[in-house]
Amino acid sequence: MDEIKGISCEVKNCIYHDASDNCCAGHIVVGNSSATKTTETKCETFKCCDECECK
Repeated sequence: MDEIKGISCEVKNCIYHDASDNCCAGHIVVGNSSATKTTETKCETFKCCDECECK
């Protein structure tokens, strides 16, 4: 997978995260259309990798 230029990611348990902290998803969706501050937004593209313990 190719990185998305300019999008860094620190979520190491996402299948789109690479060793250089880049996002390698084909595209991303950032959600919460009613957000009023940065803490209310989130990456909707996140998918847990096989090694993580998401439930």
